[in-house]
Amino acid sequence: MPKGNVKGPDSRENIVYRFFKLIEDKDVDGLLDLFDYDATVYEPFSKAQGLHGRSLIEPFLKVAMMANRNMHRKIKILKAKHGQEEGQLTALVTFERGDRVKGRFTFDLKPDEKKGWKIKTLDIKFMT
Repeated sequence: MPKGNVKGPDSRENIVYRFFKLIEDKDVDGLLDLFDYDATVYEPFSKAQGLHGRSLIEPFLKVAMMANRNMHRKIKILKAKHGQEEGQLTALVTFERGDRVKGRFTFDLKPDEKKGWKIKTLDIKFMT
């Protein structure tokens, strides 16, 4: 199983960067492959108490791809806090296309013996 300090395509940090690159590339299949089968996405746009499973996550990702068209983004991965679980990573993302919006993306990753890390939960919050 991968460890938190693994570098390369399966490192925790690279999963975060790949997530945003795949959105930019409009690769929904690649995005879905980053998620565990029973993953959950908590996002501020729907009234649902989380999108559970890939079949409910997929439409959200398609909308995210459309919303991110021609969007510039800056990603800063926060250093892990003492006591934070090995698989949890938080990225502060600044989106810019005219106006500027900041978001906090908290990824809870779980190790996958075959594919490195998988996203178990993703919690998205936008800051004012």
